Amino acid sequence: MTPTQELLLDRAFEIGRLPCNSYAALKETLLSKGVSHHALAAQHLSATSDLTYPDLREMHIGADSLDAQLHAAITRFGLTPLSLKDYVQAPKFRLGEKLFHDPLLSGHEDRSCATCHKAEYATADGAALEVRLSVPSDLLSEVPARNVPDLWNRDHNDVSTMLWDGRLQAMFAADQGGLVLPDALATTDFENLMALQSVRPIFTPAEMLGKPGAFNDLAPEAAVAQRPEDVLAHLVLRLFTEETSGLAVKETYGELFRDSYGLTTADEVRPAHLGNALAHYIEIEFQSRDTPWDHYLAGDMTALTEDQKRGALLFYGIGKCVVCHSGNVFSDFMFHSVGVPDIRDKKDLGRYYATGKPRDRFLFRTPPLRNVTLTAPYFHNGQVNTLAEAIKQHLAPYRFAREYAEGGEHLMESVEVEAISSILTAPNIISGEQVHLILAFLKSLEDRKAGGRND
Repeated sequence: MTPTQELLLDRAFEIGRLPCNSYAALKETLLSKGVSHHALAAQHLSATSDLTYPDLREMHIGADSLDAQLHAAITRFGLTPLSLKDYVQAPKFRLGEKLFHDPLLSGHEDRSCATCHKAEYATADGAALEVRLSVPSDLLSEVPARNVPDLWNRDHNDVSTMLWDGRLQAMFAADQGGLVLPDALATTDFENLMALQSVRPIFTPAEMLGKPGAFNDLAPEAAVAQRPEDVLAHLVLRLFTEETSGLAVKETYGELFRDSYGLTTADEVRPAHLGNALAHYIEIEFQSRDTPWDHYLAGDMTALTEDQKRGALLFYGIGKCVVCHSGNVFSDFMFHSVGVPDIRDKKDLGRYYATGKPRDRFLFRTPPLRNVTLTAPYFHNGQVNTLAEAIKQHLAPYRFAREYAEGGEHLMESVEVEAISSILTAPNIISGEQVHLILAFLKSLEDRKAGGRND
């Protein structure tokens, strides 16, 4: 590349190196110092307006030059192949696997973790919104139903928040008590956020616990508030009872708890033992092990198609995708709005449920993108059915701002419009053809065996 090309390329990448939540502050600082909007656009979005930009506008550039540019992006963003744990089916893995697929974990024995995190949908469920159990209204969470998140690479160190609103957070190291949980359950001895999240559905009435009462062994007293520790203790008793039920099983829970933790009786098992086993299975089973992108990062220049390379340059350049979808799991794990409307009577307030701060209303966690091509529909409320539509929403976040709902009111309240991320207010002239190039790149993040495939 010539020095001019390198300068233009660097400008295209420059905005991607800014954290999404810092862009607004940077913009205001520059404007306060007398920098015009025009100069700001020229400095940080030069590739958007400079038609001489040689590498993302010209569709006939040679593959060798594409690799050189992509190598520049990889270097600037410090990208590496995803680090992986060995696929070892040790006792703790087998215990977690058994728990993950066992309907005994639900109050009425009618659903398991795998009910909502289905292999054929790459650990999502293919529906717009989660299917909740029918329970009394006083047992329902204030949080509306949401799109089921996938489980890929959730043990990665970058994963600092979970759930669409981040109510589960890692403030600092788990072994120092740094895990934050919204429920009345001690976080001691849980190894990571995934371990905490793994047990939450078990004691949540609308997810797996179901309606308390005489027919619910995990919550037998209908008139008493269900303490998470009590529900999980009842579950352990149920699991150990399996040994004496006369059922022929490959390995009993008693054997698996003994071989995993050295525990021999039900009263020795703590909530963290359950959560850590589930998380261990999830983090081993649902790692992105075989993706074209990782092969490319490892040095195989043939792992990506030409369209995927062009899409990667758009992703890391003028598309600005990397501003929020950063790192090796493609998320900053922060909270933003891209202008997705909510047509339900009870609007989802997003991050507000975790912080109680009005400024956090309608902000949602940046979803990781590995295997995103397999987990439609998209956004916190499953608003769009295709990934192309999701990308276009980012490119035109205000498109619903003046729309009306069926009742005649505005589809989006003014506070929803005001919450839209400032990074999306900057002009973006990505073409329809370039959207498909970005889609091609996202396809390179797909694990060959995800979605239940073995081809």
